[in-house]
Amino acid sequence: MKQHIKKIQTILLFAIATTITSCDIDDIKPQNKLTTANTIRDEASAQMVLNGVYDLGREFDVSFFPLHLAAYGNEGTIAGFLSGSKGFNTNEVPVDNIFLTNLYNGHYKIINSCNFLIQELEAGKAIGISEAKKGEMLAEAKFQRALTHFNLLRYFGEFHDLNSTYGVVLKTTFSTKLEAKPRNSVLEVYQQIEDDLLFSATNGPVYVEHFYSGSLAAKALLCKVYLYEKKFNEAALLADEVINNSEGYALETKYAAIFNNSFNSSEVIFAPFTGPDNEGKTAMNQVSRTSYSESLRTLADAQVGTSTDGNLSGAGSGYDPRFLYAYAQATKKTNGNGKYPFVDQISSQGNTLYHLRLAEIYLIKAEAETRRNGGDLDSALESLNEIRNRAGVTEKALSTKATLLEDIRNEKLLELFFENGEGWFDIVRYHSLGNLTASSVKATVVSENQFVLPMPLDVIIGNKAIIQNKGY
Repeated sequence: MKQHIKKIQTILLFAIATTITSCDIDDIKPQNKLTTANTIRDEASAQMVLNGVYDLGREFDVSFFPLHLAAYGNEGTIAGFLSGSKGFNTNEVPVDNIFLTNLYNGHYKIINSCNFLIQELEAGKAIGISEAKKGEMLAEAKFQRALTHFNLLRYFGEFHDLNSTYGVVLKTTFSTKLEAKPRNSVLEVYQQIEDDLLFSATNGPVYVEHFYSGSLAAKALLCKVYLYEKKFNEAALLADEVINNSEGYALETKYAAIFNNSFNSSEVIFAPFTGPDNEGKTAMNQVSRTSYSESLRTLADAQVGTSTDGNLSGAGSGYDPRFLYAYAQATKKTNGNGKYPFVDQISSQGNTLYHLRLAEIYLIKAEAETRRNGGDLDSALESLNEIRNRAGVTEKALSTKATLLEDIRNEKLLELFFENGEGWFDIVRYHSLGNLTASSVKATVVSENQFVLPMPLDVIIGNKAIIQNKGY
């Protein structure tokens, strides 16, 4: 069994993933030249680098972006001061938003560290490591690279258009010097993500703690990628495999248990480890600067068949139980959102991020089954109602395919609000697939150009080969 991740406070980590200035581009040039001859010598030193990769995923600049995405979509608003929040509530994010630069560069730091580990392991630098262990570590690194490329594509590329040339810069080799590279096409980025995840699914570890990215996490992310690529047959089949896994992952019987158990929850497939003191934390305590949207409140109210509006006092009533858990007076905690109870970043356990959990896979299966040619709508409805039954709300009935798709989208919003921005990405995908008009869901989305955030100004200045996104 692996040990809990510790902060890696050595020159190794600083050499691989040094902080970069606002004018740097996708390649990361270390402050101190990396000595590849002896940085990775054996399994233990390779594990240190891998732990550093996980640690970078909890860095401030990347670990609370779901809050911005909640405001950019229809699930919430930014109500107080939040770094880089300018324009997210109204879908008018300026190109000179310095937070976007840090977000962009922070993701490429993760990718560069992954590339270094992959390069050194494949070169045989870890003396004495078994082939099985080497394969597992490569799989974990490739999962992290895939997840990071996927997020970059969703943030800064036209992820919804498979024919678009507006992807992001793919990085698959370790960089020790700056290179100005153009953006890859959306299809090229998806293909690299697929390749990494297929390797990870085959070679990744099994029966690991949920804060490590094992084989099942790779399959879960891959079925999500297939959904985005409109490979609905593949998405439905793989989602079913994940749901019926043999590793003990299962829906919690109660919604609250997910967040009470954090990364140890039976349905959390991948979520970063957090712990007191030096164990490291994400910045999801920043949720205290946000609030729910009127769209989310109205949707939550509509799930309960009463003639009066819901009430958030005490334990609350008249709302979807998931909304009540997050926002009712008795359960909302100091942060104002029961999903993320910890506000103290020094001595508390800290809040994790929920990158992948099983409830989302049920809803991916439901959508993919509904959309695929010859899909079984009854099976799709059954997957949807599994989640509604767990939440304690009335099951949906089958009427039309269009209605079922809308029910699935709404269910994802009710289930996953403030977790990973999926509500926003669903708006974009459903618009591109002709199921809705984005402005009807979020009035400030008046142009398809707003489906993509601007390439940060500092990135454009630093890399003349990058073309800015449309409309910016």
